[in-house]
Amino acid sequence: MTRYPAIAPKILKLFAERGTDPVEVAVLQPADPFLDMAGEDLRRRIFLTESETGQTLCLRPEFTIPVCLDHISSQAGTPRRYAYLGEVFRQRREGQAEFFQAGIEDLGEKNTAVADARSVADAHALLRLALPGRELKITLGDQTIFEAVLAALGLPRGWRMRLARAFGSSDMLATALADLATPPRNNSLAEPVASLVTDGDAGRLAAHIAAGMEEAGLSPSAGRT
Repeated sequence: MTRYPAIAPKILKLFAERGTDPVEVAVLQPADPFLDMAGEDLRRRIFLTESETGQTLCLRPEFTIPVCLDHISSQAGTPRRYAYLGEVFRQRREGQAEFFQAGIEDLGEKNTAVADARSVADAHALLRLALPGRELKITLGDQTIFEAVLAALGLPRGWRMRLARAFGSSDMLATALADLATPPRNNSLAEPVASLVTDGDAGRLAAHIAAGMEEAGLSPSAGRT
């Protein structure tokens, strides 16, 4: 780290007062966890590269995933509260692609209501420190309830995953709902294959293809998995 923002000492003091353990993670991270778990908006903005061994790597776009992975690999006990302040890298239409992120990862608290309230208080205290004199408003949401609603609607798995990833972003959610209302036609695939692909139902799709191969007298070993 070659530089810190001017407010860094105040942020680190706040972290210490809140009983957190400072943590650092590598700037260069394996890309797969971000590609698999991060939302669509973040995945589009990641800086990707490749190692000599062919592993896909990225400049860290945020801290939550690498901090949690380091916690798991170290087999540290819980509850633990990790604090971080460092540079992250994202492609953005406006503003610099390199900027600082500060936060706390609160892991292993059995009383989830206490953990939720503490997380809101931590975020509020940090923002009040960074934005003195600004009026702050708190908006709460519950992704578990949102995903339960999606499941109850009987939406295909692919759509449930896309909408769940849009949780918390009104723009992304509006775009996903617009696409859901007027889905693009896939003229290259016949039914029922097109519907199975849209649903993301790999099991039924594989069974359908296997049945077609058997009907045509093709051995399963003649094709690919």
